[in-house]
Amino acid sequence: MKKIALLLLILSSLIGQVDYNSQIQPIFNNNCTSCHMYGNASGGSTLTSYSEVMTNSNSGASVVPGDHANSLLWQRVNNGSMPPQNNPDLSADQINLIAQWIDQGASLQLSEEINISPQEYTLHQNYPNPFNPNTSMNFDLPKDGLVNITIYDMMGRVVKTLVNGSQTAGFKSIRWNATNDRNEPVSAGLY
Repeated sequence: MKKIALLLLILSSLIGQVDYNSQIQPIFNNNCTSCHMYGNASGGSTLTSYSEVMTNSNSGASVVPGDHANSLLWQRVNNGSMPPQNNPDLSADQINLIAQWIDQGASLQLSEEINISPQEYTLHQNYPNPFNPNTSMNFDLPKDGLVNITIYDMMGRVVKTLVNGSQTAGFKSIRWNATNDRNEPVSAGLY
């Protein structure tokens, strides 16, 4: 393993510095952000920008600069647990490029950070569904504005108001714990 890491380090110095924005972020955008856009993936990681990639996940340090072997991000893509089974695996070249970027210090490097911004208003399907006892709902706001997200029962009665106020633009996530506006548990059913 140490020989492989040394070989990667030697090759990386011959090949040149890996640029995060033009080489690494596109890998995440094309393969990972469908699950890792809101931090709702099992590890809690969000992969939509450099600052979010460098933030620790629920399991610890996602990226350990200079040490791909101890970086959870690389471990998960290398062992095939990311992306999930219903998505294609990353290629060996993509996995090696991520390792090279981490070994070079995992820097943003050549260009400024680019944030992905939503292009339209979207309310995504809650997950998990059905749920017990919590569910998450994601929504996208292309610009700042007033947002009202309210849960109704089958009779059209208000059960719980989750959001009612001004929100900044971006990708948002809220959680509902199956309680009504009086913090009382609600019965199972369709909402």
